[in-house]
Amino acid sequence: MDAAYFYLIFVVALFLVLPILIGVYVYRDANSRGMNAALWTLIAALAPSGIGLIIYLVVRSDYNSLECPNCKAPILEEYSSCPKCGTSLKAKCTNCGKAIASGWQNCAHCGEPVPADAMIPTLPKRKDNGLGKILVAVILIPVLIISTLVFGLASFRSGHPTSVGSVDGMRIEDFAENKVVSDWLKSCDASGTGIYVLEYQYPKDKSSNLNRSNYIVYRTGLSKDVSVAAVGFQNFFKESLRVEYNDSEITGATDYHIYQVDYSTTAKVQLEVLVNGQKADYKLTTSTNPLLFIDPVPWRNGAANLYKLRLDYLGDNSGVSRLVKETGLEFAGDYTLELKTSEKPYGLRVIYTDAIMDFETNIYSPYATELLGLIKNLDYVEITDGESTFRLTADEASQTLGHDVKDFGTDPSKLEAYLKSIYGDNQFDQ
Repeated sequence: MDAAYFYLIFVVALFLVLPILIGVYVYRDANSRGMNAALWTLIAALAPSGIGLIIYLVVRSDYNSLECPNCKAPILEEYSSCPKCGTSLKAKCTNCGKAIASGWQNCAHCGEPVPADAMIPTLPKRKDNGLGKILVAVILIPVLIISTLVFGLASFRSGHPTSVGSVDGMRIEDFAENKVVSDWLKSCDASGTGIYVLEYQYPKDKSSNLNRSNYIVYRTGLSKDVSVAAVGFQNFFKESLRVEYNDSEITGATDYHIYQVDYSTTAKVQLEVLVNGQKADYKLTTSTNPLLFIDPVPWRNGAANLYKLRLDYLGDNSGVSRLVKETGLEFAGDYTLELKTSEKPYGLRVIYTDAIMDFETNIYSPYATELLGLIKNLDYVEITDGESTFRLTADEASQTLGHDVKDFGTDPSKLEAYLKSIYGDNQFDQ
């Protein structure tokens, strides 16, 4: 559970504790004075800002607070004897026969001296130890709540993640020129299944007050594809960098799970790794050298991410959806897919339902070419926003390439070469 939830529970508990303490005190005190305990408990506990307690304290002063001089049980003024221990609380004047109150030395009715053996001890008033505690709670709990709110807000505002940059889909071979990283990766493989993190922290930039860290996160032992992302996370008590893994059911290549993150923040750097929403343990190793943040993503990795999603048949709805997403067609907005599989030619339509940019047909050719090459029985691709439409057939794509577009589904090197020729030196981030 996150610290923010603990904070919320703590504040709610404080708001609940005070009315409960007031209610318990008022019920016991009112009951001992012969007052309507249930009614006054509701008034005192539920009235806002302690108003109910104040009203009760004013009203209760008119009610009895005496106690038996023998057993200390609460008694009322009109009692002649203690209902608990039977101690006599009143006597009669030997001259006029009227009741003599406790502590009298002379009868108030006729002035006759009260014999010593007939005197009743003065009835003491009960000490109200609970009231002081309640008043302290009434003062301290609101102060504690306000202090907690101020502290929490200050803590929440103190974290300002500056930037998070990341690259995924890296191979061990991509770090061949960095012996420190290469040796570390090999040692991770030798250590077995797990999550391993190599960290380098730059000296703090005093001019900008930034803490910058490089991380390489390596998750070994995977046999399924995963999605991974890095995000800056903050709540009332802390700020951290979260690397979040989410598993899928797609069979993946086990050497594509090296993830690089470059993180800058004004707070103290903390790293958390989550797998499917749950915090996961990881083994941390620190480096004294920067970790060569690689940019752009190597072309063979981008090609491999696409190649592993290749399909034999257009009728695989979920497979087509994953492949279209992997091409990056989401860049232009939300879309729906239509599969034309009832008869040849077999076609795929990508229909933008909420385009975020003007429709330019010339920019869609690479995406359509990738789909034609990676879905074996796909004959044409149409991409439309409802007004304009781009269409490309497999024959047209093959003619432009100078070889059969379907080679993409059998030879990943050709797909890699195509991606590099299309995107040049720009980063290809799948």
